[in-house]
Amino acid sequence: MTRTPFKFLDAYGKADTEIFFGREEEVESLYQMSFQTNLLLVYGVSGTGKTSLVQCGLAGKFESSDLFDITIRRKNNLNDAFCDELKKHDLEGSFEADFTADKMIHSLYLDYLRPIYLIFDQFEELFILGSPQEEAMFVKTIKRLLAAELPCKIIIVIREEYLGHLSTFEKSIPQIFDKRLRVEPMSRANARRVIVNTLHSEKIKVTLSDDQVAETIIDKVTEGMGRVQLTYLQVFLDKLYRVAALRGGDKVVFDNELVNEIGRIEDVLRDFLDEQLDVFALEVDTKELGLKWLKLFVSDKGTKIPIKRQDIERAMPELGRLKHFNYLQFFVNRRILRPLDSDQYELIHDSLALKLSQTKTAGIPMPLNVPAKQLPSNPFVNFSSYGPEMAELFFGRDKDTRELFDKVINDTAVRSTLVFGPIGVGKTSLIRAGLMPRVQQLFRTGYLALSRELFELPVFNELFLSPPLKQDPPRFLELFFGEEGKTLSTDERKILIIDQLEEVFIWVTESAQLEFFYRHLAHLIDGHYNCDLVLVIRDEFFANLQDLESFIPGILEEQMRVKHLDRYGAAEVIRRNLHYAKFDVEGEPVMDRILQNVTEGDGKVNLTFLQLYMYKLLST
Repeated sequence: MTRTPFKFLDAYGKADTEIFFGREEEVESLYQMSFQTNLLLVYGVSGTGKTSLVQCGLAGKFESSDLFDITIRRKNNLNDAFCDELKKHDLEGSFEADFTADKMIHSLYLDYLRPIYLIFDQFEELFILGSPQEEAMFVKTIKRLLAAELPCKIIIVIREEYLGHLSTFEKSIPQIFDKRLRVEPMSRANARRVIVNTLHSEKIKVTLSDDQVAETIIDKVTEGMGRVQLTYLQVFLDKLYRVAALRGGDKVVFDNELVNEIGRIEDVLRDFLDEQLDVFALEVDTKELGLKWLKLFVSDKGTKIPIKRQDIERAMPELGRLKHFNYLQFFVNRRILRPLDSDQYELIHDSLALKLSQTKTAGIPMPLNVPAKQLPSNPFVNFSSYGPEMAELFFGRDKDTRELFDKVINDTAVRSTLVFGPIGVGKTSLIRAGLMPRVQQLFRTGYLALSRELFELPVFNELFLSPPLKQDPPRFLELFFGEEGKTLSTDERKILIIDQLEEVFIWVTESAQLEFFYRHLAHLIDGHYNCDLVLVIRDEFFANLQDLESFIPGILEEQMRVKHLDRYGAAEVIRRNLHYAKFDVEGEPVMDRILQNVTEGDGKVNLTFLQLYMYKLLST
């Protein structure tokens, strides 16, 4: 892969001041604000260069002796990351064990004798990934820092669409919006200066065939409309350089022919991902697996998220540690991922995350065959539900089974799924005869049907008496797998199904007991135990789950509603089961009569009636 001198998707830093152009006005505004306040807010849409403006533009206005800047990203917790970054710079060992953030900063100032600039970059991560408790602690820390009147500046860099979230900080930090700078997409005139000055700099050394080429590049990047997204400009210049370098010759030249050859900017990022995934398919593994693996670094909102190496391995344990290592090495070397501190990795920019979120992957294929079992002579189950042993005779729900399988197994962005529907619709049969026989072939699977008898077991009753301890394995694992559940490997993916969840709301009425139960459910899928949770509940109890969403965010969104079979589906169930039992239906009038007898007044086929009716019909 040709190495290029452009920043591509990386931000500019202090070492890049000689090639940082086009933001002189914003840099000067930010520089002046830094003398007027100890709290600055820098915001704008993604890709406008906010981080570069602070880390390169502002930093370049100061002599090294006048500025000691510390950049903080949230990682797993913003408050922990803040303290960790401060401790990294305590080279003199001046910090004491009980030092709070304000004492640490005062100590650093005494050691370095330079004003401290705290840059909280990509601050939106706090609102995407954080908790109210994390926010409250951070606000308390910042309020304390400002009150201490230390030689310290705080700069919060945030995407514009998350700016409104800061209004909750205003009560404790009234001045939070007083000094703020909006970074807008770059004007065409400034973008032209960026192109011309960057290409002519000693660090780059690219020749423009004529002055019009810069305008052509801008037209391609903006598609002839509006201002210039700096992210796309950098990606486009990077692609131009790589293609131009392949032409050979003594120097790299950008001309209109080359620019037109590259094509539209909307294709450049997709092309870049495709190029790297094609190489991945040749050198490492399949393209599908590469795509699925990269999606681990994308939030459900289409933004990039940092992930620890061990959490990557837990999310796709079927790959094994060596494959994960090879994937990391490849995508880091190819400038798709970048390493962070604490063994974390992230996509190099949100624009890649958005492209990945819009790309569909095939995922793990659902096994088509189910294990052979000894089947009864009568294929209908009377009042019972179909179980795994009857999977070969479970007809009419192929589409629902596939949809549920993909939601539970292949939607790696979430670890919980809610299945609901009216009584008698066949939810339990769909789970036990449709989903479970397929999932059990791939992963360890646990099934628990709640009942009054279960509530009398001490190990189950304990779930309502006290919250889980973070350091202990989930008690639910013991319920699912017995004593073995206490020692199951976290590398092994587990699919856990809780059926008839409505029983909880029938037998438990105390809100405190319900909260303990919810906390135990959340403990199962907190990321440490590699569990996927499927909850099954009747329609009329759906409203009871509102409080559960506080503990399992998004549970009400990640759902599948099981609907009544239509007449066509019911006819398929009857025909295929009768064929198995070596019975034939003589003509459509007979089938119509059967369907009429099991259809309710609203026109819906009642599966319970159908099973009971056909069971008795075959038993006579």
